[in-house]
Amino acid sequence: MRLNHRMSGEPRVSVQLEDGVARLVLGRPPVNQFDAPFLAEILAGMRSLDAGTRAVVVVSAVPRMFAAGGDIPWMAAATIEEQLPFVELCQETYSAFERHSCPTLAAIDGPCLGGGLELALACDIRVAGRSASLGLPEATIGLIAGAGGTQRLVRAVGQGIARDMLLTGRRLTGAEAGALGLVSRVVADGEAEAEAVAIARALADGPAEAIAATKRLAVAASEIDLETGLRRERAEWAEVRRSAATQEGLEAFAEKRRPDFRRASGG
Repeated sequence: MRLNHRMSGEPRVSVQLEDGVARLVLGRPPVNQFDAPFLAEILAGMRSLDAGTRAVVVVSAVPRMFAAGGDIPWMAAATIEEQLPFVELCQETYSAFERHSCPTLAAIDGPCLGGGLELALACDIRVAGRSASLGLPEATIGLIAGAGGTQRLVRAVGQGIARDMLLTGRRLTGAEAGALGLVSRVVADGEAEAEAVAIARALADGPAEAIAATKRLAVAASEIDLETGLRRERAEWAEVRRSAATQEGLEAFAEKRRPDFRRASGG
């Protein structure tokens, strides 16, 4: 079954759900530049996902372009009172990808800059074409990354590389980003979407309870002390172990067969 759902108004964001995998498609030519209405559509798209969604892939409908960041001419003309709600909306929108219970993936081909990279950083898995361009250039025009970039980039690659990128606006190719851990998979140019969707389909067929618990623990790991993390891990382990999908996985391993997690969980 395939669902194609478009937000109201100008159709710049679409959500396409097929067999548990949602493709959230960004389509604001020429560069997927973020303004408040575009962000609101993205947030609405994430909030429209129901319990049948087992993985989300963010892709671009603009050829050779992921997203080029915020609307700088608008920022130059707008008052601070107008811009502060916009920054808050940016943070809320990108955080929706991190907070969603199922895995989120970003398929990056071409420029992924400013808010584009901040969105990708909120995803669990980033797949990039070798020649993609990733960076946070805000400091070069007198701004700072305000949609989570200063926080999530440090968590993703550590202080050294993050400070270099944040302070100088350094841009990395997809290949460089892979070597430094900013993206987890590097593919040939033009193949990021296909690879990300393939990963998402594999995750969608996996044990949903274990995957959701693992995501919760991993997201929290950089924000809590080790003892608290271990305590939460024990609690999550016990809850997951009670699930039918986990029992199916253990029995399948013992019986040397492929597990059917969807059947076990009723999905």
